[in-house]
Amino acid sequence: MRARFWLDKTLSQLLQENVEADPDGLAVVWNKGRLSWSELDDRSNRVATGLSQIGVQPGDVVTCQLANLPEFLVLHHALAKCGAIFNPAHMAYRGVEAQHIVEFSESTLLVVGPSVKGFSYLDLALKIKQRVPRLERIIAVGEPGPGEVIPFEQLEQTPARSLPAGPRPDDPFMMFFTSGTTASPKATLHTYNMRLTNSWICARDMGIQKDDGMLCPSPLSHLWGLLNYWSSVIQGCPQVLLERYGPEEFRQTVSRGETTVIVGAPAHAMDLLAAPSLDAEILSKIRRFALSGTTCPSQLVGRMREQLPNCKPIVFWGMTEMGGAFYTRPEDPPEIIENTVGRASGPCVVAVVDEKGQSLPAGQEGELTVKSPFSISAYFKNPEATQRSITSDGWFQTGDLGKMDKAGHIQILGRKKELINRGGVKFLPQNVEEVLLRHPAVHMAAMVGMPDDRLGERNACFVVPAAGEGPPSLEELCRLLEQEGTSKFMWPERLEIVKSLPLTPTGKIQRGLLREKL
Repeated sequence: MRARFWLDKTLSQLLQENVEADPDGLAVVWNKGRLSWSELDDRSNRVATGLSQIGVQPGDVVTCQLANLPEFLVLHHALAKCGAIFNPAHMAYRGVEAQHIVEFSESTLLVVGPSVKGFSYLDLALKIKQRVPRLERIIAVGEPGPGEVIPFEQLEQTPARSLPAGPRPDDPFMMFFTSGTTASPKATLHTYNMRLTNSWICARDMGIQKDDGMLCPSPLSHLWGLLNYWSSVIQGCPQVLLERYGPEEFRQTVSRGETTVIVGAPAHAMDLLAAPSLDAEILSKIRRFALSGTTCPSQLVGRMREQLPNCKPIVFWGMTEMGGAFYTRPEDPPEIIENTVGRASGPCVVAVVDEKGQSLPAGQEGELTVKSPFSISAYFKNPEATQRSITSDGWFQTGDLGKMDKAGHIQILGRKKELINRGGVKFLPQNVEEVLLRHPAVHMAAMVGMPDDRLGERNACFVVPAAGEGPPSLEELCRLLEQEGTSKFMWPERLEIVKSLPLTPTGKIQRGLLREKL
C-alpha cells in the first residue's frame, strides 16, 4: 500500500495548476522585471520545444552554470517538460571542478551565463567540450559565442509544440553534487516525489501563503535554494530573485518591499541586521526568516526577534542528500527556536547513536542519523561513498554531532570533522564561536586548529570586526571567554583579523581555507 504523505505531482503539473488558477499572478520578480505564471509557462514551453529539437531526450542530464536569473527557472521548467535531469553547478566552480561535474554526470548539454568580473563561463564551457566527448552542445545566456554555441534567446523564440507525455512523480528530475572535487565525486539523484513532497511539507509547516514573496539569497544551484523555489510554486506565491549575493545587493532587494519570507543562512541574517538604515516598514513585512547551512548562534535568533518585529525565525537542518530533515516551527517557544534545530519533518525519523551505531537515550551526545523517504538510497556511481554513509537498513549517517530531548527537539553541536584536538582533548569550535559573538566588536568569528609540534593542534581564531568598531584584541576575547566560564583549553591562542570569512554558496564557513592561511 502506497504511503499517504506523497504529493504525487511533477513540477510541470504544479506549474499548470498555477496557470489555471491565476494565469496573471506573479511567479518571478527581479530587479529588471517580472513573470506571471502564464508567461513562465509560455517561455518554458518554447525552450522545451527548442531543446527537444536539438536532441534533448528524457533521462538526459543537462548541466548549467547560471546565477539566480529568470532564465535559470525557465530552463528548470523546460527540462522538466522534456523529462530531462537538471544538474545545476555552482558559479564558483572553475576548470577542474566544472569539467569533473560535466563529465561525471554524463551531461550531453551545458548551459552557461554571461561573464562575471572578467571570467568567461562560455570560454570555460568551450574548453570542457573539447575534453569531454559526451558533451554535445553548449547554450549561452546573454552572451554571443561562436557558431557552434546556441543562444538561449534563440530557444525562447522557438514556436511551442506539443511534447511527448511528461514524466511521472517517481521519475528522477534533479542531480546535485555535494562536492566538486575529483577525489570524492558525490552526486545525488532525486525524483519529483522526493523533493516536491519534502518542499510541500516544509512550506506547510512554515506557514507559507499565496500572498507571500519568497527570497533566497543562496544560489539556486544548491538544493536549499531550489527547495525554497519549489515551495513557492507549490503555494502559488512569487519568487523574488537576487542574481548574486552581496550584503548591499541583498539589502537593496529586501528594501523594494516585495519580500515577506527569506530562506537563507545565518550570515545573511547577520548582514541584514547590520544594515545602518533599513526602513522599519520594510522590515515589518518580513514574517519568516529560515536559517540553514551552518550552526545558528542562539543570540542571532534573539536579535532577529528584536529587530524584525513581525518575523518568526525558523532554524532548519538539511543535507543535499535528503533536503529539509528537521526544523523549528513558527509556534515553537523562543527557547526552542534559539537553542535547537527543531524536530523531524513529516515521516523523517532521527536517532542519535554512539560510535558503534547504538541508539543513545535522550540528552546524550552522539552522531545524528536519519531515516527518510526523502533521502537518496545511494550516491550516483559511487558505491564506496554509499557504503560509508548509508547503512544496510537505510539510515543515513550525517557526520553531525548532536543530542535530542524527550520531545524530539534536536541540538546540533557541530561536525565530527571540525573537532579541534588540542593535546588529545577535543572540542567543537562552535562552542567558542557562540561566546565570541557576544563581544560588541565581533561581527563573525571562526575557530580552527593550527598545527603544533607538541600538542598536535592549537587554537586559531579568525574575526570579522563589527561595522564601526575597532578590532578586538586577543586579550579581550580571552577575558570574555573567562567571564562566560569557557574552559581555558578552548581559548584562542592566535587571532587573525580579516575583512570576511570564506563561505560556501550556502553560508557554511570554509574552515579548510582558513587553515591554509595559518
